[in-house]
Amino acid sequence: MAITPPNERYQMAELLSAIRKAKTVLLFTHVSPDGDTLGSAMALQMMLKKLGKHVIPVLDGVVPSALSFLPSVDSLRSPRELAGQVDEMDAGTLAVAVDVSSENRLGEAEALFHSAQLTAQLDHHETNPGYARINLIDATAPATAILVARLQTAMDLPLEQEEAICLYTALSTDTGNFGYQNTTAEAFRLMSSLMEVGLPLAKYSRMIFKRKERLFVNLLGKALSTLAFFHCGEIAGMQVSCQEMRSVGATSEHTDGVVDYAIDTAGVKIAYFARETEEGGTKLSLRALPPHRVDEVAAFFGGGGHQLAAGCTVPLPMAEAVKQVQELLVEVLEGSREK
Repeated sequence: MAITPPNERYQMAELLSAIRKAKTVLLFTHVSPDGDTLGSAMALQMMLKKLGKHVIPVLDGVVPSALSFLPSVDSLRSPRELAGQVDEMDAGTLAVAVDVSSENRLGEAEALFHSAQLTAQLDHHETNPGYARINLIDATAPATAILVARLQTAMDLPLEQEEAICLYTALSTDTGNFGYQNTTAEAFRLMSSLMEVGLPLAKYSRMIFKRKERLFVNLLGKALSTLAFFHCGEIAGMQVSCQEMRSVGATSEHTDGVVDYAIDTAGVKIAYFARETEEGGTKLSLRALPPHRVDEVAAFFGGGGHQLAAGCTVPLPMAEAVKQVQELLVEVLEGSREK
């Protein structure tokens, strides 16, 4: 499997050394967890346990029901559960953030992460500032699962079926079932390895990409009724209020994938899905087709993500937030044409 050359953002040797010395490893996932952060963390947990490490995976939030099938996902602990143990952590504790592009994406677990004497991270977001003491960041990797697989190879550990299920979930969700532009040859080499250890591909492919929660379908109906097009049909957007979310019984976990129905409409180059938060702000999911990018728009509002898929939370009423994001997306389109 290809290995990225060493640099200040790709410290494989340092991470391997830290893992060897650690007695306890805390694995941190990001808020509003997706397949990559959960799948990569669960696979890494299994690998580290083979080395005799005491591993505790941490999540600020809940596991989406659509990902509840992941092996060992019930081992995740909340930062509040672990708060009383912070003082007990010593030099033998290593904190590792998995697929967490920025510190604020740790949510309430941020303080716990930094309370460890040694911190590390595995990530593939270009916007990641390198906030840990040891950073394993590769923006060319299509998913953090790739970095976990490289680490597994470097540790010379065998790959087993449950780990394969987790890595497949992580890799396939961040590549759009291997249809996004970020998909690489290394991704398919990893898939070959996963199949060789007995990955039940048909079963998990259907669970991840075909099966839809009923509440998602209900929410999608509300969102599609608001679908609107701007800038000669090149920008599409949808939005739902808290009241509409409540009316169909949907929560934040049921919003994942709604924006895809906008970006997949013929002629659309950039899309957004806006939903009102209970605090009166606006959560935005952004998508783009190359050569356009939406990560800079998300970063403008304090969010992050990838060039073609990003998100942010804007502390403004939905109407005002949508107006601002529409203006910025028009600038993105016009700026792309000028290059």
